[in-house]
Amino acid sequence: MAVGIIAEYNPFHAGHAYQIARIKKIYDGEIVAVMSGSFTQRGAPTILDKWTRARLAVSGGVDLVLELPFAAAVRSAQDFARGAIRLLESLGVVDTLAFGAEISDVGKIRQAAKSFEEKFFAEKLRRLMSEGISYAAAVTKILSEVTGLDEKILRQPNTILATEYLRALPKKISPLLIERVGAAYDDLTLRENFSSASAIRAALHENLPPWEKISAQVSSETLKILRAEKNFPDEKFLFRPLMTKLLTSRVDELKKIYGMTEGLEFRLFEAAAAKNFSEMIKILVGRRYTASRIRRLLLYFLLNLTADDVTESDATTCAKVLAFNERGRALLKKISAPIVTKLTKHLNRRDFYERRRLLEPYQKILLFDVLATDLRAILFEPPREPQKDFSTPPVFVR
Repeated sequence: MAVGIIAEYNPFHAGHAYQIARIKKIYDGEIVAVMSGSFTQRGAPTILDKWTRARLAVSGGVDLVLELPFAAAVRSAQDFARGAIRLLESLGVVDTLAFGAEISDVGKIRQAAKSFEEKFFAEKLRRLMSEGISYAAAVTKILSEVTGLDEKILRQPNTILATEYLRALPKKISPLLIERVGAAYDDLTLRENFSSASAIRAALHENLPPWEKISAQVSSETLKILRAEKNFPDEKFLFRPLMTKLLTSRVDELKKIYGMTEGLEFRLFEAAAAKNFSEMIKILVGRRYTASRIRRLLLYFLLNLTADDVTESDATTCAKVLAFNERGRALLKKISAPIVTKLTKHLNRRDFYERRRLLEPYQKILLFDVLATDLRAILFEPPREPQKDFSTPPVFVR
């Protein structure tokens, strides 16, 4: 049986290599990674395209990389975890989930995960929120009281995700917790050992990237690819398509978009007064709406992802292959879920342009992945070639 990893590899760095090395010391089976495609869980474009990131992951020790569909990848932590684990479970070959967190005690995280199902949790959550405390702050406060863990640790994204993984994990898949080493997830300082992906991305966006420091955090292959890139995607280029769509949309259409609740459709129209993307985010962010939630919502709006689309997506799975090695190729023959290696066997360009025929739920999943890839392509200056999903095969790493 194989070990599963849920990742973004944005980009693949020394911390990821450390996690894989730890897994290989414990297990000799294959490693399967379910990886976000063109956008991250927080709604930002990935620094490198999904095929390149998948290839680097296989070069770094993963045997098979599958794409986590957009409709699961760009969601809240809870839905992100559930979607990824649902995909791993459907493969029929994964019996262990490896993940990182800022603590080493899986019992504490399991305790936090179980708390969500207790009656007292919902009651206390309602009371705290009625006092004006945000959902995230209220949850952190309750879990800190239950587990005795510092709220700062519980607010760390990897600890949040670890808790959600354990909430969603079926009994037939065992957890393998590997304590994170080095910098915190959102630490923006490049350090000597194990800097965060956030710090690496921040350094790449400098006018003169500190390549020597970056080279200490990534493999020589990754460094070569990063240096060869002339530029990286910039979310500021989302502004004009957003403004164009706002000018041609109606309130009743906005209400169908996934996540468009509590009058957000009216706030979105108010945001049309913004002068740029950053200002639009500031207008929309509030006590109840984090920047990550707003970024995700704007992507749903641009791609016309409705609540019905998400419901359909959550009820099915689709294993789209991005990269693999010899061990991964052998593993593909054992997977029980439907596998997509050649997109045109399941979806064609006419479906993309016309969208006339009734698509199966898994085909809709693929369609939104194509749309997301094309949306990322216009976030460059100049824009990149669209519809790469139709012409790019999975990468075989020898």
